[in-house]
Amino acid sequence: MKNKKNLLSDILSKLSKYFVALIVLVIILISFSGFKIVQSGNVALILRFGKIVGNTFDEKVHGPGLLVALPFLIDEVVIVPMDTVMEQSVTMHYTESETSTLSGKGYVITGDQNIALISASVKYTVSNPVDYTINVKKIDELVNAFVGSAMVDVSANMSVDSLLTSEQEQFTKSIIKISQDKLDNACCGITISTIELTKVSMPMEVKETYDNVNSASVQAKTIVEDAELYESKMTAYANSIYDSLLSRAKISYSNSLASAKEELAEFYGVLDEYEDNKDVVTLRLFNDKITKIMSQMGKVRIVNDGESKIVINTEK
Repeated sequence: MKNKKNLLSDILSKLSKYFVALIVLVIILISFSGFKIVQSGNVALILRFGKIVGNTFDEKVHGPGLLVALPFLIDEVVIVPMDTVMEQSVTMHYTESETSTLSGKGYVITGDQNIALISASVKYTVSNPVDYTINVKKIDELVNAFVGSAMVDVSANMSVDSLLTSEQEQFTKSIIKISQDKLDNACCGITISTIELTKVSMPMEVKETYDNVNSASVQAKTIVEDAELYESKMTAYANSIYDSLLSRAKISYSNSLASAKEELAEFYGVLDEYEDNKDVVTLRLFNDKITKIMSQMGKVRIVNDGESKIVINTEK
């Protein structure tokens, strides 16, 4: 009986030593739990009983390096990634399956009363770690809600054609602006950098019809562009012909005018002489003209035929 009591006493003694050692180890771990290493690209904030420690922004935000806080039972160290670009998908307005029954399925309604399906990828960074720590609990849900709401607002002011084709860039810019305004008003401390539309389409039931219409629109646009190109080429060709004809007309006009002036000067040069002696001047002018014509004809023979003279050109 005595041996049993001694054995029990030894066991209790050993357990007491282990318990004390465990308590000491726990105390040591708790004491060192306030030591944190803040990695590069991150900042840290200390929450003491749920409230951020510090009065100014610089006192609240701690940069990379060793951070000493009180044990975790008192202080909570929150690490905020500042240089990390976070990305998430917003698919609340996109449905893979048929949309014959719209209940519980995602879509937006455009300004021309059509249905469009949209999904997007959102990239954002933390710009204010204090606001981010205090006001944001589930950032994914906030971004999804604000961006999804902006999609509805912007789509309501666009036609389905512009949303699916030419104005997607403007669509994303408008979404970023509206979403960012809402995030700023909620003091979320994040900044949206880009929004990329990953899928934009019509419901499956009308997709084929829309694709046919869109294909016809593209074909019509191509025809118009070809016609405009042909018009441009023909206009340039017509202008070149016009310029050529105009240049030739100007040259002909100048030559005719110069010839007319020359003949007029010649006429006035013999006018006084002609009035004094008409027969002599007439004969001289006639002979001058005949001589000029004969010089242009080359070799000739003059054959008398009674009172007439026949001029025969023998130039071959």
